[in-house]
Amino acid sequence: MPDNLKSRFDSYVKNKGLTTNAAIRKAVELLLNQEKKSKWGDWINHIEPDTEFPSVDDLRKDLIPPKEIID
Repeated sequence: MPDNLKSRFDSYVKNKGLTTNAAIRKAVELLLNQEKKSKWGDWINHIEPDTEFPSVDDLRKDLIPPKEIID
C-alpha cells in the first residue's frame, strides 16, 4: 500500500476506534456489495420476451392524453 494511503487508512482506523482487520473487512464488504449492485450479470442477456404481454402502445391506447406537456 502506498505510504500516503496507509497513513490515511491508519488515521481513519484510529479515529473510528476500529481494528485494522475490522476496517479491511468492512472495506472489502463494501467493495463487493458495490460490484454486486452495479452489474446485472450475464443472465440478463438470456431472458426471453413474453410474447403474450401487450406492447407499451397497446397499454397506453386508452389513457387520456396529458393537458400539458412538461419538459
